[in-house]
Amino acid sequence: MFVAVAEAGSFSEAARRLGVSPSAVSQAIRSLEERLGTPLFRRSTRSVRLTDVGSDYLLAAAPAVEQLRQAAEDATGRSGRPAGPLRLTMPRAPFDQLIASTLVAFKDAFPEVELEIAVEARLVDIVKQGYDAGLRFGNHLEKDMVAVQVAPPSAAILVAAPSYLANRPLPGSPSDLLTHRAIVCRSQLTGSIIPWTLVAAHDTIQISLPEATIVHDLASQIDLAVRGLGIVSAPSAMVAALIDEGRLTHVLPAWSSPMEALYIYFPSRRHQSAALRAFIGFLKGRS
Repeated sequence: MFVAVAEAGSFSEAARRLGVSPSAVSQAIRSLEERLGTPLFRRSTRSVRLTDVGSDYLLAAAPAVEQLRQAAEDATGRSGRPAGPLRLTMPRAPFDQLIASTLVAFKDAFPEVELEIAVEARLVDIVKQGYDAGLRFGNHLEKDMVAVQVAPPSAAILVAAPSYLANRPLPGSPSDLLTHRAIVCRSQLTGSIIPWTLVAAHDTIQISLPEATIVHDLASQIDLAVRGLGIVSAPSAMVAALIDEGRLTHVLPAWSSPMEALYIYFPSRRHQSAALRAFIGFLKGRS
């Protein structure tokens, strides 16, 4: 609990990560400080910070706790029963494209793994936020992360509802999109609207739509497209069924937007839990 509070910088966040109450964490830290005869944290209404003694104690305690964690995880892995919490973060596209369809089979295979998945558009610091791993496409990977490919490169296509296209001329070239309504998202890195990069044969064009509705959640973008709001660019695997059902129409079928391979990433192989190893192996086996 001491290491968790030091890493999180918060009693309540440490309690959330450990799955216990904040009062239990607070009492444990008080008991530890009483046994050691010195305060380990400086507490205020806004922050919890290590004292000098606390910093020295963390340097000694953290590696010992990590060794115990690793020993337990190795023992669990050798027994063939990956178990315990596995916290993941990812955008909507990876979740809908790959993860949602695998969860039932994964839980059937590894029932003792406790999954927690945050589906969010924003890019998060998985170490600071206490996640074991995240999923991203290759162009958004951080340089200091270990990354394992779990799905090959793919493509996004342009689609719109028949009701939207009924009263408008069907685009015959990318330039025709400038007269249409679009549903787009804003880059979490730059804050700017993400243009569509379209590729056909040996031609590549980047186009920014003047009349666009900004929606950050991909599933919501697709839902709005089905309702007739405008044209959306979405992974082909996510809209294939809607096209087959006639709820969406493929626009400019000769053009598509390349998507990089999908990776699961984490800080270090040394800290990889048995649960995470099982999850990575499971995804690679289905890619």
